[in-house]
This record gives sequence, C-alpha cells and structure tokens, in this order.
Amino acid sequence: MNFAALLSGPVVDYCTILYKNGHVGDEERFLQEEAEQVYSERSWSLTGYRLIVLLGILSNIIACVVAQSMKEIKVCADEQPEMGDCENDSSLENVSFKVQTFQPENASMYDIIKETVSSAAFWRFLVVIMVTLNVRMIFRHLDATLPKYMIREFGANVPKGTIYSINPLMIMILVPIISAATTKIDPLVMIHHGCYISAASVFFLVISTSIPACVLFVVFLSIGEAIWSPRLYDYTCSIAKEGREGTYMALSSAPLFLAKLPVGMMSGYLLHKYCPEEGERNSKIMWLIIGLSTASSPILLTLCWGYISKRENSSQADERMNDLLSQVPQHELSRLQQVMVP
Repeated sequence: MNFAALLSGPVVDYCTILYKNGHVGDEERFLQEEAEQVYSERSWSLTGYRLIVLLGILSNIIACVVAQSMKEIKVCADEQPEMGDCENDSSLENVSFKVQTFQPENASMYDIIKETVSSAAFWRFLVVIMVTLNVRMIFRHLDATLPKYMIREFGANVPKGTIYSINPLMIMILVPIISAATTKIDPLVMIHHGCYISAASVFFLVISTSIPACVLFVVFLSIGEAIWSPRLYDYTCSIAKEGREGTYMALSSAPLFLAKLPVGMMSGYLLHKYCPEEGERNSKIMWLIIGLSTASSPILLTLCWGYISKRENSSQADERMNDLLSQVPQHELSRLQQVMVP
C-alpha cells in the first residue's frame, strides 16, 4: 500500500502539472482551451484529472484480480520437541510445521457481540481507539486539505504529489527499523509517544506558510506514524481472542470511516473561510484549528493512562488462559503438557 502511495504522488504531479490534454508542458494552450470551453462545446479529450481517474480504475481492477488468488493460512507445529530438547534452541530446527487454511470461529452475531462486550480489555481498547481518532484524522487533512492549501498558496504547479510521497517513503524505511528496535516496549507506550509527535507536526504550518513548512509537516507526521501506527495493530491483535481478530480490527477502523464525513466537511469549511481561491487568506488560523483538534488525542491518552494501561488481574488472566487452552486440540494439548511439566 505504501509503495503504491509512493508511486501515486509523482504520477499525480505528472498528470496535473506536465500532462495537459495530451500535451506535455503546453500550459498556455491548455489555459486557452479551458477558456474556450466555457463558451463553446468541444470534443472529449483525456485531461490530466481524467487520466488520474482512469489509472485509479485500472489499478483497482488489477488489485481485485490479485486478491482472488490470496487465502488465509495458519502455521501449526506438526510435532512438539521433547522436554530435554527445549533447553537447546537448535532443537527447533527439528520441529516440522504444517500449513492449514485458517478458519475463523463460527458464531452468531449475538454471541460475538456478547463475548466481546463482556471483556474488560475490550472497553479499554475502545477508549484507546476513540481517543486516538483525532490524531488519525490528520491523515484525511493530508489527503484533502493540504493539496488544496498548497495550490491556493503556492500556485497550480506546486509539486503536491511529490511532497505527499515523502510520507509513504519514510514509512517504508522507518517502520521496520523502529519496530525491530522497540519490540520489548509496550505498544501503548509507543502509541502514546508517537501520537504526540504526529500531533505536533501540524504546528509547522501554523508557524510558517511555506513549502519547507509543508515538507516538515509531512516528515514529522511520518515519524510519529512510524512509531504509533504499527503498534496500534499490535495492540489490537494482543487484545483480541484468537479467531476474533477480524472483529477487533473492524472495530478499530469503524470510527475512522464514520468520522471521514465530518472531517471532509470541516476541511471544506476551513478552506473556504481561511484559504479561499480568491481574496484574503489566513491559512495559519486554519492549521491552528486543525492542530488543536489533533492535539486532543495525545493529551487525552495522558489523562486516561491510568485506566487504559491496566493489566488483567490473576483471575482474569487465568480465565483467558483457560479459554485459549480450550481451543487447542486434545492431542496437541497432551504434547504441550508433556513439554511443560517436568
């Protein structure tokens, strides 16, 4: 996904800046034809924005075809090592593994909802998802607000797509490095610190209306995202019971999709009021409003830290362990007991 986003930025710049109705670099002719179109009909032509839509349609068709060849799998140990072999890590090389098709647990919607809401960990998870919603909304402003802002402040030929591509490029580089270096750190701690960095990135545009400020905004936003975004998925999977990961992943994404409509309306209103196409602009106020709304997420995480960072007590942990063991087939459970019990 990030690789596709990385390519899309320069492609958008090419389609909207260089490519004009089939002519490369012919800016004057394009403007003349656009003016003539207001007064007279003209034949259909492949404009830059139509080319973007066409490429998007073709990419989605290819993605749908590729998705049909994918399936979910589960890797299971075919044989458990003997007790004496467990002391030597090299014994794992002698363990054979088998690949099975992953089958999610079958249950009615009522049973799934009842099981989910009865867990105390779910409610802490829900608080984290709702609290981090505002900082995740900044990516909608990256998609919708920033390009319009750059065009209106710096002109139609500003390389908005290339600047946007800084984000996926940094994510591809930083996520493996940061994830490997912080595997022993609690996911909530990483989410907490990363949200502060992402929220602070907006204030570069509050301080300065310039292209370097836009670049710094995307850079620091990407650093924060590389810290907290992968660990949010990690946290979601650690909370979810095996076979219920899809439910928790859907719940973590649902508020984000529900909030897109009000964020889009907010973006349009702020652009119209503080960064109009014509007339006096006060874009710094627009980004200040966006920055303050975004900053509420890390601040609320700090205020709610005592609740969301609670750990399961011993009875809850035992209940969860028994629930997990109940899912293990009897023959595999007996092997596991032979390994664990001296």
